[in-house]
Amino acid sequence: MVHEILKSAIDLRKSLGVLNSTEAVRLFYGPGETDHPALKHLAIDQFSDQFWITMWNPAGAAALPEVERFITTGLAGAVRAIVLMDRSEIATDAEVRTIAGTPRPGRFAVREFGIPYLVQMESTKHPGLFLDHAPLRAWLKETQREKTVLNLFAYTGSLSVAAGVSGAAKVTTIDLSKPTVEWAKENWLHAGLSSERGEFLSGDVFEWLPRLRKRGALYDTILCDPPSFSRSKTGTFSTRKDSARLHEAILPLLRTGGILITSINSENHPEAAFLRDIETAAKNTDCTLRVLWRVDLPPTFPTGMNLTERYLKGFALVRQR
Repeated sequence: MVHEILKSAIDLRKSLGVLNSTEAVRLFYGPGETDHPALKHLAIDQFSDQFWITMWNPAGAAALPEVERFITTGLAGAVRAIVLMDRSEIATDAEVRTIAGTPRPGRFAVREFGIPYLVQMESTKHPGLFLDHAPLRAWLKETQREKTVLNLFAYTGSLSVAAGVSGAAKVTTIDLSKPTVEWAKENWLHAGLSSERGEFLSGDVFEWLPRLRKRGALYDTILCDPPSFSRSKTGTFSTRKDSARLHEAILPLLRTGGILITSINSENHPEAAFLRDIETAAKNTDCTLRVLWRVDLPPTFPTGMNLTERYLKGFALVRQR
């Protein structure tokens, strides 16, 4: 049963044509691809010859031996290592552990749509590349020539790299974590991008946005994908209570005709409520926005027919005034 379900997931991705265009891909997304009592709690991501399994519920452990066997025998190509992130534990206690093979030490590059990104399989809580934003990186790669770009809550800066490869004039990357910003800078330089075109800032977004406004900064493209919850020296942030305030701080930095791509990863904040937050911010900053498209999960993250289950939600918005 497990083998057949996983083979069906691989066949789907083959039919979508994604397996030949990237070394980083979600091979299986249990919550949306099966009702199997164990597999529905697992996801499998491939990063070149290494595999990252995420488990959200202890029930998923029952399928791990068969999943490991499928990866090592049922897929084409060599398998260097398989690691497991058990997110059924308290998030702060979760640690990745190797269940097969030996991971590459440190960071190594995987290519997505021809662009190299540095990922890591050991001593980390995430490999460093959010695969659900692959379509956004593909769009940035084709559209940002000569643009000024601001990437907020940037994590390891993959969106910044995609914009830089496109030929953006200047990309400013901000994240709360200094080590993560260093990873983003390493990503930028590894992709062959010049340090003059990249600015990397660590600290609270709510402190940096007013500073950028005082500089007179305006951006053609602003990217905003905050965590559901975070804590800094100045307080806490959550998408449920702070989205309107966040967008009020962002919108004065978006030039007329510029595009804001804003998204959240939360099942607890409905799309309609998120849109109301943005509308409130637009009204309070006296600007007019129009929706260009919805940000949604790619086809490698299928879900059931109830679309409210899709945790990633957001909008690409153009500022008209």
